[in-house]
Amino acid sequence: MDKKQKIISLVGIVAIALVIVAYLLFSDTTLCKSINISFIGNSENLLINKKNIKKIVLNEYPNLIGAPIGDINLSDIEKKIETHPAVKNAEVYKKVNGVLTVEIEQRIPIVRVMPVNGKDFYIGSEGSLMPISNIGCARVIVANGNVKFNYKNNKLTINDTTVTKKIRDIYEISKEISKDKFITAQTQQIYVKGNGEYELVPTVGNQIVLLGDISSYKDKLRYLKYFYINVLKKEGWRKYKYISLKYKSQIVCTLSDIK
Repeated sequence: MDKKQKIISLVGIVAIALVIVAYLLFSDTTLCKSINISFIGNSENLLINKKNIKKIVLNEYPNLIGAPIGDINLSDIEKKIETHPAVKNAEVYKKVNGVLTVEIEQRIPIVRVMPVNGKDFYIGSEGSLMPISNIGCARVIVANGNVKFNYKNNKLTINDTTVTKKIRDIYEISKEISKDKFITAQTQQIYVKGNGEYELVPTVGNQIVLLGDISSYKDKLRYLKYFYINVLKKEGWRKYKYISLKYKSQIVCTLSDIK
C-alpha cells in the first residue's frame, strides 16, 4: 500500500469513528419526530394495521413525539406490541434522525372458527388464537356447526389447557389443508356435526365431503386430492352428492340428483 492509499484509508477510518462518536453523543438527545411502522413477511390477511400499532406505542408513551428518543425503552415497546394476539414478533429501533422505527411480523390465520356460544376467532398457522379484526376479513376456511368455545380475545394457543379438543382438531385439519394450495383453494368450510364427525364443503361443486372423525385425516385429505384430480375433473363437479372418506383406504360416493 503506497502513501496515498494509506492516507485515504486513514481518512476513512477517522470518518467512521466520528460518525460513531456523533451517534453516541447526540442520538439519545435527539427528539423523536415520528413513528415509522412497516410489516414484514406475508402481507396478506392482515389482522392488525399501522394505526393499531401506533395506538399501542402511544398508549405506552403518550408524549413520545417531541421527547428525547434516548428516553424510550425499546424493549418495553416491543413486549407491549407482542401482547397483541395477532403479532408474532416486533422489532423497535431508533434512527439518528429521530425516527422511531417499528417492524411487525404478523401471525398468519388459516381458519375462522364460528362457535355457537361465543365470538368468532381465527387460528393461526402456528396454533395461536386471534380475535376477529376490525380492519377486514381474512380469506380463510370457515369452521362452524357443533363448535362450543368462548374465546375472550386473550393470547392463547391450541396447546393451552382451556382449549377444547374439538378446537385442536379443527386446527389440525385446517393446518393440513393449508399445506396444499389445491386443497386449500377447493375447501370453503369445515362443518362439525353433532356426533363429532367432520364435513368439508367445497368451493366448486355441490358435493359434501364426509371426512368422518379425526382419525387418519392426513390420508383422507390425500385421497380427496387424488379423487378431485383424477375423477371429478373428468366426470364433472356435479356428478356426486356425497364423497365419503369415513372408511379406511376407501372413497364411497353417492350420485347427485342434479343432471
